[in-house]
Amino acid sequence: MISIKQATVSDCAVLRDIGIETYTEHFSAIWSPAGMQDFLDKDFSPESLQDTLERPAAHCWLLARDEQARDVGFAKVNWNRAIPSSDETGAELQKIYFLKSEAGKGHGQQLLDHVLQLAHTHQQPLLWLEVLKTNESAQRFYQRCGFERLAEIPFSTDITAIPMVVMSHRLAR
Repeated sequence: MISIKQATVSDCAVLRDIGIETYTEHFSAIWSPAGMQDFLDKDFSPESLQDTLERPAAHCWLLARDEQARDVGFAKVNWNRAIPSSDETGAELQKIYFLKSEAGKGHGQQLLDHVLQLAHTHQQPLLWLEVLKTNESAQRFYQRCGFERLAEIPFSTDITAIPMVVMSHRLAR
């Protein structure tokens, strides 16, 4: 069981640390070491994090904590975002990551359920996300949670090109 709280600017260092750790754990195979460092320096820079944390009308960061109050994962949601290859907009689940040590504990389902409820509360018509085409287990997870495949879009790192699958979950009105 996790507890979930909306992150604030005071959580910037925690988000940076856990973001770098989780992204590296999950995606180091698709980047060169220099490319990975460059991506992390931009995506999880204190300035970038602070900018989004200071604009809660556009972005929502959530921190997940375990029973010992250790930060074990996070999610980032962007409100009113256009869906690639579509004329619709909705809440974009841009990031949802957990430490590898927390895999298989049901935390992802808990955090996703929280995000779905939050998107509904924010009157978003749907929640959408992008997942690597090679990450079939994540695609199956999202399909079990009611997401449907919409499209494939290109994605490249500094060493490879892997399509992303766009998936969405329509929210009840």
